[in-house]
Amino acid sequence: MLSLQIGVWDVPVQKDVQVTVVAKVFKPNRRKVLALNRCLQEYFRLVKWYLGFNSKSKSFLHENCYEKAKQLFNLNTALIQTARDKAVEILKSFEKHGKTIAL
Repeated sequence: MLSLQIGVWDVPVQKDVQVTVVAKVFKPNRRKVLALNRCLQEYFRLVKWYLGFNSKSKSFLHENCYEKAKQLFNLNTALIQTARDKAVEILKSFEKHGKTIAL
């Protein structure tokens, strides 16, 4: 009988991360397409607005900008928080790769 012992470090570490998105496929009518496009435009406006603060701190942006963002942008709170997080990740990525942002 052969016994095989594998230590923790003997197993290769998976470095790639895969993300699966599950979505309902539908053929939206014209009004829904327009509503989705308006929401997407508003979302990107909000990301650019957050980028204007040039802060990589989510807590700073939340404490100082969240209420104003709710007043200025017609998006639900989840999208506001997601836009904030996206802006922070953009700034961190650009800093890491030495790029600048042109708003």
